[in-house]
Amino acid sequence: MSPGRLQRVAVVGATGTVGSDLLELLQARRFPLQQLVPIASDRSLGEGVEVLGEDLPVQNEIASLKGLDLIFLCTPRQAALDWIRRALHDEVPCIDLSGAVAHQREIPLGVAEPGTAPVAPLLSGPSAPALALGRFLAPLVATCGVRRAVATLCLPVSNVGRAGVQALEAETLALFNQQERPEASTFPHPIAFECVPSPGEASIPVASELEESVARDLQRLLGQALPLALAPVQVPTFAGLGITLAVELARPLALAACREALAKAPGVQLWDSPVGPGTRAGVGLETVLVSRLRPDPSVGPEGGGLLAWLSADPVRLVTDNAVRLAEARCAES
Repeated sequence: MSPGRLQRVAVVGATGTVGSDLLELLQARRFPLQQLVPIASDRSLGEGVEVLGEDLPVQNEIASLKGLDLIFLCTPRQAALDWIRRALHDEVPCIDLSGAVAHQREIPLGVAEPGTAPVAPLLSGPSAPALALGRFLAPLVATCGVRRAVATLCLPVSNVGRAGVQALEAETLALFNQQERPEASTFPHPIAFECVPSPGEASIPVASELEESVARDLQRLLGQALPLALAPVQVPTFAGLGITLAVELARPLALAACREALAKAPGVQLWDSPVGPGTRAGVGLETVLVSRLRPDPSVGPEGGGLLAWLSADPVRLVTDNAVRLAEARCAES
């Protein structure tokens, strides 16, 4: 980005999956940092993070947020609430990546768009599945309208943070060594070489918290209500989000016209190879890979049905959006 006033920034949850990626992206995009304060829980006591060639010790607490220009929250939801209260009290702008306040309509859902600069003191970042779905659906909504959508979310274990990655590693090693599954696990069920629907939820047929949050975020992203059926599935992969998607268009649109609309959409990349992309293909990318784009034969040639496979890096989608929001705010300051 173009140079601006140097910023004093805190990253809470700096040693976690999201926080680590955010720090990497701040440096890669040359965000104008004057000071960076990495903060994490007591579990990270004694750790450090490298920023611009300097090893910074991780703090477990900070007496006051005053004097900071911006704070990123990369913590679990419950922990984020306390930091949000502190940021508002100390009048420090805050970008929350946890989703802790995404359900509150009065809190703006921050989406980085060209030509717009967020001015609210608190912004909530959309969830990664909502960002991925929104990028695919928005150009179709604008071109021909969308009547409904059905999606299966294939979630990596990193969706629950570093602990999910460690759990999959431990279970995989135990299976290869013909040992019992480790008793202490992030997941209530076996995850190595398993696919489990609706992770962490036992309230069937009630929609899970994840399903509700993705549907809510997507509705706010698109600016309209969209009938959406979601089926989250926990899959035994370390990183990368995969989505199978069936869309019923409001007006039939030729496949070539659908491809043209998606090719012009920001943050979307059409994948024309007959093989892939798998979920790992999107890791490290800020774009959503779209492949297997084809008519839905179940609705007939005139029914306006569309099928697709999306692949993306859920962590990078969230952190890229947050950094771009910060850049837009910085440019206006």
